[in-house]
Amino acid sequence: MQFQALLTDAYRQLSAAKLFWVSLGISVLVVIAFGSIGFTETGVSIGFGITEIESEFLNAGSRWSRGLYIGIFSGFLVSIWLAWIATVLALISTCSIFPEFVHSGSIELTISKPIGRLKLFFAKYLVSLLFVILQVAIFCVGIFLCVGLRIGEWNPMIFAAIPIVATFFSYLFAVCVLVGILTRSGITALLITGVFWMSLWSIQTSEAVLNRFVTQQQVDIERFQEGIEQTNTKIAKINKTSTEDDERLVSLEERNKRFVADKLEAEESLESLTQWHDPIAWVLAVSPKNAQTIGLLDRWLSDPDGFDIAAIMNGDMRSFENVEVDEFDRTTRNARERETRKRMQDEYESKSLWYVVGTSLLFEGFILGLAAWYFRRKDF
Repeated sequence: MQFQALLTDAYRQLSAAKLFWVSLGISVLVVIAFGSIGFTETGVSIGFGITEIESEFLNAGSRWSRGLYIGIFSGFLVSIWLAWIATVLALISTCSIFPEFVHSGSIELTISKPIGRLKLFFAKYLVSLLFVILQVAIFCVGIFLCVGLRIGEWNPMIFAAIPIVATFFSYLFAVCVLVGILTRSGITALLITGVFWMSLWSIQTSEAVLNRFVTQQQVDIERFQEGIEQTNTKIAKINKTSTEDDERLVSLEERNKRFVADKLEAEESLESLTQWHDPIAWVLAVSPKNAQTIGLLDRWLSDPDGFDIAAIMNGDMRSFENVEVDEFDRTTRNARERETRKRMQDEYESKSLWYVVGTSLLFEGFILGLAAWYFRRKDF
């Protein structure tokens, strides 16, 4: 009954907040815009048929249409609207909940009833997540209907966005609660949470960029080593059938020297980059992983055979349809870039749920533990 009363009170607070209805209204408009995209026998229709774009691959019934439609939801609507804009609106709406709650006179009325402070704290925290849960739930219902009606896929995995986005928001809200209780200021809590959010973004972006450079150097080293081995094989064959004055030997030996020099340079670069990457990777390991948490939805919804929006944006549709992908050739720059992207994607998708969410929740639990300890001991 006490939790139900807190839940009812939280719902009334959210209903009275204009931003809640503004955010909900924008969500409805986003769903309508998403639903206006459809597929015909000859291409893609936009604006409920107002505009049509002819496409060889993006048409009714194709796997590419499914990849595009699901990719717009998981890669853009969730990542940009829910994980950025709607999250900012949610933080603005909820940042003052705990500061107002701990103001003198506000908490006494609640704890005058038979309820412990810790139970009160965590109950208040959970019901405060109602803003995000309601928003995402309504949004997902609309998306579920759009996907089902447009491409005939009634995929319940779409609703996985609800716990994913709520968990993502909880990482930030935990910090907001701690700062709000310490300072009793909603504005201060909002600002410091924003700084914390940007810090997480900086850590994750830095790790991703450095990891790309590290992977590139690893691929380069393998490419140069393969070039050295191939060149040595050619030199050995020529030595068996030719004289020492063969002009081909001079050219191959010069090429071999370049491979050796390039390999040494790549190894030095790799060592230097690793010294920067490893500490940041450790910091990321113990920090909330906002981007990777949101990225779980894209991993779960993406086509296992690669018919997804990433392939569409990279222009790989024709090769998927008509041409067998050749085995990686480390002697070309384009092949090196493809292999780098492939390895990074494989590494990204290999991250376990425990690494992405489990370690993030441990950090959140630590922050909430501090907030709960202060809430319990402080005489508000």
